[in-house]
Amino acid sequence: MHIFGNMQPDYSHIDSQEKAQALCAQKELVKLHLMPLDWGGEDVALNIIYVPEFVLEGKSRIDGMIEELLAAGHNLRYSASPEYKGKSFIASKLVIKVSGDREMEVTIEIW
Repeated sequence: MHIFGNMQPDYSHIDSQEKAQALCAQKELVKLHLMPLDWGGEDVALNIIYVPEFVLEGKSRIDGMIEELLAAGHNLRYSASPEYKGKSFIASKLVIKVSGDREMEVTIEIW
């Protein structure tokens, strides 16, 4: 499954954490935790990417579906892996994989 945003901005010029944080301060990007804090993820740089709002919303919906599977007793492994273009600090896509009792792979196309 793929999720696409409404517009395809070009983040190739955002090549540092400082530039990404500046766009976050301007509300153009938001902070996303790869491993949700509720699932034991930490609020540290290795667990954070900066993305447009639609990516956060899409990931929240996917994580909600996964939480329902976990609540139903399924044994699952989870990963959320960003992929990048060139030297950009902003991921071009986010790939979420679930394996175990159920299998799922969702790619959120960012730019």
